[in-house]
Amino acid sequence: MAKIKKVLGRQILDSRGNPTVEVDCILDNGILGRAA
Repeated sequence: MAKIKKVLGRQILDSRGNPTVEVDCILDNGILGRAA
């Protein structure tokens, strides 16, 4: 079972120009997941 190695968050602008949060989740096996 993979474990979370690192979580990185940043502020981005959505399609209407509103600030929102985007997060990268990196697992110990190298898989990257991204959500906004």
